Amino acid sequence: MALPDSEYSVDVEVRRRLADAVLSEQATAVVAHIVLIGAVAVLLWGVAPAAQLGAWVATVLAATAVRPLVLRHYSRAAGDPAVAVRAVRFSVAAAGLAWGLGAAAMFPEVPFRYAALILVVLSGLVSGAAATLVADPTSFRSFLATALGGVPVGILASGQARAQWVAIFLVVVYAGFMLGLNRRAHATLAEQLRATALLGVREREAARERAYLDALVASSPVAIAVLDRDGRIRHVNPGFEALFGYSAAEVVGRDLSELVVPEEERPEVRALEARVRTGEIVRAEVERRRKDGRRIPLALRAAAVPESVGGGLVFVYQDMTERRQVEDALRDARDLAERAASARAAFLANMSHEIRTPMNAVLGFVELILDTDLTTEQRRALELVRSSSEALLTILDDVLDYSKIEGEHLRLESIPFDLPKLVHSTVSLLAVRAREKQLELVADVSRKTPHMVRGDPTRLRQVLTNLIGNGIKFTQSGEVIVSVAPVGMRDQQADLRFSVRDSGIGIARDQLATIFEEFTQADASMTRRYGGTGLGLAIARRLVRLMGGELAVVSEVGRGSEFHFAVTLPIEAASPRLAAAPSLSGRRALVVDDNQANRRLLRDMLAAEGVGVAEAASANAGLEELERATREGAPYELAILDAQMPERDGFALAAAIRAAPALSATRLLMLTSAGQRGDAERCRGLAIQGYLTKPVARADLLEAVAVLLAARPAPGPDLITRHAIAESRPSLRILVAEDNPVNQRVAAAMLLKRGHDVHIVSNGREAVEALQARDYDVVLMDIQMPEMDGFEATAAMRKLPSGRTLPIIALTAHALTGERERCLAQGMTGYLTKPFRAHELFALVEGRAAAPGTLPEPAAPARSLDLEGFRCAMREAGAEEAVAGILRTFVAAASARLDAIAAASRAGDAAALGDAAHGFRSAAATIGARQLAALLDEVDAQSRSGGVTDAVTLQRVQAEAEAVLRALREYRAPA
Repeated sequence: MALPDSEYSVDVEVRRRLADAVLSEQATAVVAHIVLIGAVAVLLWGVAPAAQLGAWVATVLAATAVRPLVLRHYSRAAGDPAVAVRAVRFSVAAAGLAWGLGAAAMFPEVPFRYAALILVVLSGLVSGAAATLVADPTSFRSFLATALGGVPVGILASGQARAQWVAIFLVVVYAGFMLGLNRRAHATLAEQLRATALLGVREREAARERAYLDALVASSPVAIAVLDRDGRIRHVNPGFEALFGYSAAEVVGRDLSELVVPEEERPEVRALEARVRTGEIVRAEVERRRKDGRRIPLALRAAAVPESVGGGLVFVYQDMTERRQVEDALRDARDLAERAASARAAFLANMSHEIRTPMNAVLGFVELILDTDLTTEQRRALELVRSSSEALLTILDDVLDYSKIEGEHLRLESIPFDLPKLVHSTVSLLAVRAREKQLELVADVSRKTPHMVRGDPTRLRQVLTNLIGNGIKFTQSGEVIVSVAPVGMRDQQADLRFSVRDSGIGIARDQLATIFEEFTQADASMTRRYGGTGLGLAIARRLVRLMGGELAVVSEVGRGSEFHFAVTLPIEAASPRLAAAPSLSGRRALVVDDNQANRRLLRDMLAAEGVGVAEAASANAGLEELERATREGAPYELAILDAQMPERDGFALAAAIRAAPALSATRLLMLTSAGQRGDAERCRGLAIQGYLTKPVARADLLEAVAVLLAARPAPGPDLITRHAIAESRPSLRILVAEDNPVNQRVAAAMLLKRGHDVHIVSNGREAVEALQARDYDVVLMDIQMPEMDGFEATAAMRKLPSGRTLPIIALTAHALTGERERCLAQGMTGYLTKPFRAHELFALVEGRAAAPGTLPEPAAPARSLDLEGFRCAMREAGAEEAVAGILRTFVAAASARLDAIAAASRAGDAAALGDAAHGFRSAAATIGARQLAALLDEVDAQSRSGGVTDAVTLQRVQAEAEAVLRALREYRAPA
């Protein structure tokens, strides 16, 4: 592994100093060897054979004399301390060998007491080597091995008595002790040398850093003055000299206030300095005096210098003269524009904002209270408050839009979008309302219409929604047709004609001239009959004019109306789809939001998908957590940031994250409850990959997170937004085979809101016929249906050419172990239990579901009717407006369902009883009637085993069904 430069230089310095230590001790070692061999010669003279003693002495002296010669030779030849150390190792080994072999040969020739004295001399040599060779353990080990290695052989050659064996044992123990002592001493020395070298490296780095900082201060374009503790100038940079006209020699040591602060502002400066000394970083716009007496406007920033580096204060000044001139010019222009604005538009904007603020508080607290345990009467009253508040907010939105247009504050965006998809999704949003009135709502988009164009999709959708909504509102029977077709193409621009035609009540000729005026409808009675503010068409016409078109109407009383307009939009090249969303299980995310409720909501949404979620209550805490996780080797893959936070907002936190190289791989998703114009450009500038507005639906959040966490995101929109997700989401043609009208409406509402094309049939035979007539992308197949059940229909579809690879997803009210395997064995490709959640349905239909695992346990019934749970599920799918119609369908079909169950029980027909109970059970579970669903499940289970339910159970079913219907009527009565 490569070391950092500082670590590498420290290691090199330590090795060099160790080598120097080895070489510095060699003169002492040479003297010691000469003295000790002389002592041995004197000791053994006349005791040992003269020739043998002389040879030993000569050998030791020769090895000792060779050492300085070898060292001098290697040092001159290479000049590398490491080479000299290797020479030391060679000479030390030679000396040790001379001592060891001579001693071993001498032991048999002398009395044992002289042999013991020789051992004492060798011990002294080893002890000295342990000290002189502490810097190089390899040299010491070689000397120890050569000096004492032959000793045991020599001792045994002199005899094998107990004394000899004890001597050998002592030699071995002594050698091991000295080896350990040398190792510990070497470790201590190396650590000391490393600390010394590291200190030297740090000092050199600090010197370079100081020089670099001094150069930055000197070259800074702003004026900088550093003061001591007494407020006197210690240092100024060239920018200060240029700004104030003083040289450094004139100002150093003088009081800054006396030099540049006007007399009347000095008390404020003293107060400012007191704040700075407490650690506050002060920013202010001030006036200061130059040397020539001229006053100049400046931006001041002041901070305290840490006491650890000498203390004092630092003042930074920036000339604001040009900026003040520009600001004055802009202020004059703005004042002129404000005086020219309409008084009515100003009044409308202020009124809308003033009313919206407390209304948002009302809605927020109503939502919080609805999450608590309430009585039926309390919940009904609060639902009325919420629906009325939302209706009022809709009116206020119209008023605010009109005031923006009137005051010329509304600007259109210019972004790429899929025009046919926008039209179809807008129609899908209103399809439920049209279906409730049994109207035919048709989207007719010409095949020549370009797919990708550039413009403001939000405002175009607003215009179409208003026109289509009016068409549905004023049409009692018949149809509403939305048409889009190009009327001309030139220079990569398309002239497009939009029209909305209905077969409603029509508009009298004398009222056509006023239909687009503010706060008016065709006549005053319509406001009382149909509702509305009379602003919708006025806003639509203004928006169309901003787009460069003109909204017009053709109408005849009793035959309907046609609203139409033409606009020119640039044609865009088709953009690739967003990457397919991967599984979120095991991914790591950090939620940074100062609001605890928001953090909890996001945590619960993501944790349910297997995401590991951590929380931070502020921007600073979030940044610290990101850095900590990265240091510990477990970085967060995604950070979800709230845009509005105190002290440091989400955009400032994003900038800090992008400024940290270690966090560059972190993906960022910004959530905001108050989107501002220009937020998208800020996100792109800070490399923020996602931007969503609150409140965010679970499906949108999970889809955005999944796209952001894609391992290799496909090229697509440079910023993931709710619009980008919707535009990139494929619009699927879906066949729903379901005999229960409640479940039909729930599935249709969810899928239509998602932008899909939905076709509903009531049994398996109709499903097979529908597939023979046209192609579908996905089939949702109920298992238990009349005439032909889901399994038979699946088998028949698999025999058709278009059905061999068609995704067929089972819809069943059974969540039993083995049910999924049974469905897959019958040729189905997916499995979904009823009641289902919106994100579960979308995941399976759009191909984003995780691999199927263990089926969830059915939820225990908590109360007779959980309408809030059902409403929340539909709200999550964006289809809450369909709830009332679905409940009406349930109530209307309940009596027939109960009669069918009773008739089958009286006739003893187990199969018919099971079919009736199963269908009713599925609808009851969907709307949240859990206890009724549980009772019907018992009836269904008994019928599948061939039995007929007893009268007591049927009475319980009847009683519970009546309780549910009574609660539904009470709940719906205020509507």
